[in-house]
Amino acid sequence: MRVFILGVKIDNLTMSEVLESVRNFLKDGKQHYIVLPYSEFIVRAQKDKEFQRILNEADLSLCESKGLYLVAGLCLRKSLKENIYGIDLIHNLISNSQFLISKIFLLGGKKDVAKKTKEKLGNKIIGAEHGYQDLRKVVEKINKAEPDILLVGLGSPKQEKWIYKNLKKMPSVKLAIGVGGAFDFISGRIKRAPKFLQKVGFGWLWRLVIQPRRVKRIYNGVIKFSWLILKNRYKIIHRSS
Repeated sequence: MRVFILGVKIDNLTMSEVLESVRNFLKDGKQHYIVLPYSEFIVRAQKDKEFQRILNEADLSLCESKGLYLVAGLCLRKSLKENIYGIDLIHNLISNSQFLISKIFLLGGKKDVAKKTKEKLGNKIIGAEHGYQDLRKVVEKINKAEPDILLVGLGSPKQEKWIYKNLKKMPSVKLAIGVGGAFDFISGRIKRAPKFLQKVGFGWLWRLVIQPRRVKRIYNGVIKFSWLILKNRYKIIHRSS
């Protein structure tokens, strides 16, 4: 089942259901990609229709935002089962016994971040490349490594557009996932918000305090998103499938 928030689909799944879908993706012989929208995605997708199309064509589009979670419940009267954070999804892919034979490649972050993330996650990571280089050459490196899963942390919408454009050029990759800034947290470069702030939806406030340069992005994801929801509260359409 899924809902649509201002034209962007959100698949309503628990983490267990997501992992079951991933297991099936890795077995069916096709290529798949997963996106993890939060409120800033919805704002950007209102003007960037290519980005909106890429989000809606994803095999899974998972709620990574307390804001989306609340909008679904209050405006659509559809309770989302769970927030699926990219960091938690990555740790599940690493630790879950269903995926022990999977080979994972990391793309994104600064040079030291990619390296440290690889070290933190262990030997399932068969390659790690930072995002500050000619990404056309990275495709060659990925193909040489032949991973099953590709985690892309280039920031949105760059990572989603890159995956959409390049996935077919990497035939070994059965699943690509846009994970935003997850490598910064996993590597220890940035400290994750305390659990109680995540739970009440104030993770954005934590990011603002420790990274004030993100103020514009946080403004879009909190203030502008809230305004769009209020302005369109009678027009928001949801569908289930």
